[in-house]
Amino acid sequence: MRITAVARQESGFALLAVVLVLALLSVVVTEFAFSMRLEASMVRAYRDSVLGRNLAEAGIQQGIREVLSDSNVQGLDEDGQVIFYSRPQGTTADTDLKRVPTLNRTQVPLGAGAFTYRITDEEARLNVNGGAADRMQRLLQAIGVDKIDRDTIVDSIEDWRDANDTARSNGAESDDYLKLPVPYRARNANRQDTDEVLQIKGVTPEIYYGREDKPGLSEVVSARSRGTINVNTASAPVLAAMGFSDAEISDVLSARKTTPYASPPTRFGGRRVTVGSNTFRIESEGIVGGDVKTRIVAIVQKSAASAGAAPSVAILSWRPMPLTGPPKGEAKKP
Repeated sequence: MRITAVARQESGFALLAVVLVLALLSVVVTEFAFSMRLEASMVRAYRDSVLGRNLAEAGIQQGIREVLSDSNVQGLDEDGQVIFYSRPQGTTADTDLKRVPTLNRTQVPLGAGAFTYRITDEEARLNVNGGAADRMQRLLQAIGVDKIDRDTIVDSIEDWRDANDTARSNGAESDDYLKLPVPYRARNANRQDTDEVLQIKGVTPEIYYGREDKPGLSEVVSARSRGTINVNTASAPVLAAMGFSDAEISDVLSARKTTPYASPPTRFGGRRVTVGSNTFRIESEGIVGGDVKTRIVAIVQKSAASAGAAPSVAILSWRPMPLTGPPKGEAKKP
């Protein structure tokens, strides 16, 4: 009886040991499987990001192909994108315009994914490095900024750009920005990118990114355009900034709906308006598995063809963009 009890006790210990070993093996196998799935997911994410970047870059290149077309007049389609027209030399009649065929810009298949891109006119925007305070005043008024904030922003924009450290009456210089929780200095030179405007005194995210009923500065200003405005592509606030009256703006927006102007109307002489642009913004998305993996925004400028040489394009700006939307709300300013 005693031997039987000992045997039973030993069998119990053996069973317990087997159960513990199986439990440990189960934990190890589960952890190994989880690690393998995590690693596989990381590899897929990296692969998709690389593929998405290449697809987005392909979209930029196809956009450049359109920019290089034989076009000297640009207009807008129903989605606000640039469409290209060719006007024979020496002609000025709108009926002489010939539309250049537009390439497919949406969900263009390529390899294991696709790309989508938009082309907008950088010369439909007001150049923030132009140094014309009255134009910026009118632009800010057109997008709904009140007078006190307008005066602050206009003076601060000029202070940011000028070479001295003397602030205007409503402006700010490096001494003001260095007092912020995250200090920085004024550039004291031309802005290199429109996002610099967010650093300027008086410019809140709401003013920069806009509201549902009003555009923001990010949609109507440029740091890269030539300084002239394309009357065929400029928005109402930009036309207002150039000194157009409400009646003139309404007339322009109505007239260009069907056919863009082939040449600037003589009644708009002296307002630095054109009908052809050389600087464009291309926004491209790389799509893999139906999801956007990469966004890239490039600003390119077309140079005129010279004797024996085709026109070329210079890339003025190239940067990846976040997949999420811009921040909203107010930002604390000096």
